Amino acid sequence: MRGLLVFDPALVHAIDAATPGTQRTTALLAARRACEAAGLTDLDWIAAGLTALAEGRPLPSPLDDPAQAWRALEADPRVPDRTVAQAVPPKRPPFQPPAHSDTHTPMPKPASLLRITGPAAALVKPPDRAAPPTPQPGEATPHTMRVTFGELDSSLRMSQPHMALPALLGAAEADPLQAALDAVYAAVTAYGEDYQTLLQEIRSACQEL
Repeated sequence: MRGLLVFDPALVHAIDAATPGTQRTTALLAARRACEAAGLTDLDWIAAGLTALAEGRPLPSPLDDPAQAWRALEADPRVPDRTVAQAVPPKRPPFQPPAHSDTHTPMPKPASLLRITGPAAALVKPPDRAAPPTPQPGEATPHTMRVTFGELDSSLRMSQPHMALPALLGAAEADPLQAALDAVYAAVTAYGEDYQTLLQEIRSACQEL
């Protein structure tokens, strides 16, 4: 859900509120559009998978095993050599602080530290906030991880068939809601920079069903 949420929160809520039948139809539509965009619908085993989804049957081999499905995609010489730019979610408006008010809530003052005087002061060292904790014998050494977040690179090209296959596999999830969310998100990545065209069709389909 989180993957699709950054692209279209309203659509996520619409799919969540839809009936299981609508969710299944949405999953099938997303899987079909992803495979069409990637040029996979002419492959017999992909077409068989889409037919099985439409008829409410389990995915046939090799799609019934994700590992085999990926191997089939790699081994089939008929798979088109297509690439697509990475789908970049729309930018959200920057945070706007609340309007200035003349009424201010006083901030609590930090609690004062206990001061030690006399001979005991020479034996007490203030804590060093910048220093990491000292590991005790038998304990694992603590580590610090720093994560840097940046904007997605829209110039990065991805294999479109590899982006589309998860839409077909995701649409077969046992839970209809999960199937719809997984299939639509995978279809978004398969459409790449043109994902808005897909989401517009998905939104219209959800409203009509």
